[in-house]
Amino acid sequence: MRQIARHDVVFVAGTAGEHELTWSQKAHEREGCRPHLHGPRNRNQRMARALDSTPDMPAVLHAFARVMAHFEALRTLYPRDADGHPRAVVVASGVLRVDEYACAAPPTSDELRALTLRLAEPGFGPDDLPLRAAVVTVDGRPLHIALSLHHFSADTTAARIVAERLARLAADPGADLGTGWQPRQIASFEGSPSGLRHAHRVDAHDRAVLRQSVMPELQLPANHTGGSGGLYNFVCLDSAAVALAAADLAKQYRTSVAAVLQAAYACVLAEHLGIAKCVFNTVMANRQTTFAREAVAHVAGRVLVPVDTSLGGERFPALCRAVDAALLASSSVSLREPERYARSLDEVSDELGRSADNPYMVNIRPIAPRTLIRARADRARRDFERAMESSRYGRFPKTADTYAGKLCFVVWDMSETAGISLGTDAASFDATDLEQILRSFEERLVGRAIGAHGARSGAFAGA
Repeated sequence: MRQIARHDVVFVAGTAGEHELTWSQKAHEREGCRPHLHGPRNRNQRMARALDSTPDMPAVLHAFARVMAHFEALRTLYPRDADGHPRAVVVASGVLRVDEYACAAPPTSDELRALTLRLAEPGFGPDDLPLRAAVVTVDGRPLHIALSLHHFSADTTAARIVAERLARLAADPGADLGTGWQPRQIASFEGSPSGLRHAHRVDAHDRAVLRQSVMPELQLPANHTGGSGGLYNFVCLDSAAVALAAADLAKQYRTSVAAVLQAAYACVLAEHLGIAKCVFNTVMANRQTTFAREAVAHVAGRVLVPVDTSLGGERFPALCRAVDAALLASSSVSLREPERYARSLDEVSDELGRSADNPYMVNIRPIAPRTLIRARADRARRDFERAMESSRYGRFPKTADTYAGKLCFVVWDMSETAGISLGTDAASFDATDLEQILRSFEERLVGRAIGAHGARSGAFAGA
């Protein structure tokens, strides 16, 4: 794969101006994310997507111009003021550079992943557009687009939305994009009286849930100094069986796939830790306004969901429905006043006699909540045994930002394959612990779907 051209895409939109940072952007800033640096603190989102039909290069470049003009988030720059704090400035026009890479054959997923990583380096400056893009061609025909987005402007869900809109417009230049997320409207709501009242209600809810939590506090890394990196164990499960079983159970129990995954994981974690209740910290899409329904990027909501695992294995359907109800009830809990929330963590920490900054909660980040909720098993007969044999586990320690003991459970896809990643700092769990939790998680789900006889230990190939 080699770069053969660079295209200047001119975009012109009807809106511009300046706005306050949204809550999640302030949180990113407070956490020390620096998108202009190299290394793990450069938290950009990357995405590759195959193009539908057979568009030519002008159609693809036209799609980029339309999408840039449509989404304010992609036209927002973040220059810093005299105190060094970022401002959010929406520009009305500009030029996006799109690199063209030529391949002799269709690129592999590893090659596309390497390209998106290349786009993210050396990081985004405060006056850079928050999107970098490339088009991969074979014999002059565009086959894939690759994107890297500034973390202030998009999370993975938003990156996927951008890629989907680009592919749709490239195939059909007249397609309607519908409404898009507008960070100025989100920031305006957060600062309004109704937004602040909502934030206070969220704060009260979070305080109550924190007091109910009985999960043990995970150890703090010995080298934790607030900003330094630490050893972080990370285990990944790539399992078609999990996707099939979760979708099948969701249909059977008349609940969401997200609730099934969360309930099964709660049971496994409670069993592993010897506890009866878990508190989940779930990232939800904001559903306050039409414009913000796709705006996970700008309102990355923290929703604390208590899960009573005493309902457990024998009453797993009831547990799934309880989790689904909790998720539904808290789906609107996605905005809060950042300064008040930061203070409340300190206050609740004093009440609990230990840190309330999530060291004893599980962070769950569904990559596409709507996909998870809507996924359903079809009526075709499936061979779960064969799907179990295709399961792949990967484990590796890596140096990353210290999570201060947080246990992080990430659902990164939900189609034919469910990717589950689990990680925490090395002081809390080692890789063997994490892998065992994931093995139990897969066994529990598949065992539920087809009976305990189908989740034999011998069904794990290459584990």
